[in-house]
Amino acid sequence: MEPKITSYAGMLDQSDFKQWYKYVDFRIAYQYTVEEVSFLMSKPPYYFSDYEIISSASRLNNDDLDVLSDIFNGSTPKQLELGEDDFGHFEKRIIRVKRVEEAKQTGFAITIPWKIEKGPKQLSFLERKRRISISEIVEIRLRCEQAISKLIALGFFKQDRLALAIYREVEKRCRWSPQLRPLCVKQVLYQQINAGKLTLKMYLGRLHFRERGS
Repeated sequence: MEPKITSYAGMLDQSDFKQWYKYVDFRIAYQYTVEEVSFLMSKPPYYFSDYEIISSASRLNNDDLDVLSDIFNGSTPKQLELGEDDFGHFEKRIIRVKRVEEAKQTGFAITIPWKIEKGPKQLSFLERKRRISISEIVEIRLRCEQAISKLIALGFFKQDRLALAIYREVEKRCRWSPQLRPLCVKQVLYQQINAGKLTLKMYLGRLHFRERGS
């Protein structure tokens, strides 16, 4: 397959850029997709994607940062110290990203206007595509379905539940299988909604799952 090249840019100050760099790096290290991070944040599928492409309309609030800290709990950010900005620490500057998607991996080359005092000389990410067999997909899907059915039977969804809390419960019941992905949990939850067993509603800016009729 021919590499698919896309470019995007946005305006960030140094503090916001280091935050952006940290969370994109964490997402890739966990092998989560942008949709999966959005799901774990209990947000619509495009939410973290808009943040990652530095959309001017997307900015994380304090609640978002708290949730991301829980999602990536225990992760240590890469060291990154930037030189002083002649325009001031809080001056927004243009950040450019070139994304090259290939069959087995996606590379990100990042261009910033500041000098890097400590950290990698060239800022980049390399996201490798996950490799999983059909049989592994079928097995983890079945285990995920069993786990969520059990949670429904136990009354777990008698109260509103956020996606991250659900995912943590499923993780335990799947014995922290490395094959389990947030997308699998999301798909099974929506399957239960279509079956009339769960409902989904937006409340205080977060998507909540609840047992129908409770």
